[in-house]
Amino acid sequence: MKEARPKWEHYTFEMLLSVSSVFIATGVGYLFRTAGFPETNIVLLYLLSVLITARFTDDFAFGLITSVLATVAFNYFFTAPYYSFHVDDPSYLITFAIMTFTSVITSTLTSRVKKSVEEQIRYREESRQEHYRGNLLRAISHDLRTPLSGIMGTSEMIRDMSATDDPRYKLADEIWKDADWLHAIVENILNLTRLEDGRLALQKEPEAVEEIIGSALEHIESRAPGYEINVSIPDELLMVPMDAKLIVQALVNLLDNAVKHTQPGGPISVSVEKNERFAVFHVTDSGEGISEDDLPNIFKMFYTSPNNATNARRGVGLGLPICNTIVKAHGGTITACNRPGGGAQFTFTLPLEVENHE
Repeated sequence: MKEARPKWEHYTFEMLLSVSSVFIATGVGYLFRTAGFPETNIVLLYLLSVLITARFTDDFAFGLITSVLATVAFNYFFTAPYYSFHVDDPSYLITFAIMTFTSVITSTLTSRVKKSVEEQIRYREESRQEHYRGNLLRAISHDLRTPLSGIMGTSEMIRDMSATDDPRYKLADEIWKDADWLHAIVENILNLTRLEDGRLALQKEPEAVEEIIGSALEHIESRAPGYEINVSIPDELLMVPMDAKLIVQALVNLLDNAVKHTQPGGPISVSVEKNERFAVFHVTDSGEGISEDDLPNIFKMFYTSPNNATNARRGVGLGLPICNTIVKAHGGTITACNRPGGGAQFTFTLPLEVENHE
């Protein structure tokens, strides 16, 4: 990879380009005057020097510097009395003002067009890379899902056929847990790529919050049998428009995250409350909390904390981003904070009325 030039060298090059463009315009202007060309052609030469400088320099200031140098050079070399900054004809003052103003506008527009083109190129490149990344993740996930399902089924069968004191029972149980962990990651990747590509349409139906939380707890109990999760929901039946499968997955991801950061026996809770417009879900744990450095980044793709002090299995940074994607697709918001008594709390909202946010 080509090393970037030092700043001073970069600025020196751009300053030389600015001065050289005015110098060359002056030299060609002399030829034009000798050939009897009108002064307007010489003015256009200086405007061209401003355009070239703005095009090939990164800093907008160099375009302004060239604009001023071009006006000064035209005054000094091409207006009577020559080789003097004194002006005999007052009308030239208007010419200088218009020339400077036009040069500044030219430099400004050129810089903006250049930045716009660079941003478009960068956006296309990022989009292309994102497309390739999504295709790669999707292909890998599809290839992994089938053998993982086979591993989980076989290990579960061996576990059920073995006594609890049989070494094969523990071995099969560990295989099943590892395969289930990988299977959850694969499902997260598939759903994430589908949501990002717009290929996974939301199927919103009014769902009972109690049933959604119950489904999520069933998934977690099989992964973390040693944990007790407290649930608090409104006494009245709360129906919320949602894609049940995706919201269950979001809750499973949040609960799985809580389990990873909570010691066995530590309190974990899920609660739901209702306000005028939203159903508000809270998932809390009693772990070490979230560091201040991690808080702004935990919903970013593939972000994992470098300061993770727990002995939990290290994730790949997909669980929380897919929660964020699912909740936003439903028109809600998701946030994270530290609890005053210790531990972390994740809160997400779902609109009580059906809205189209696909």
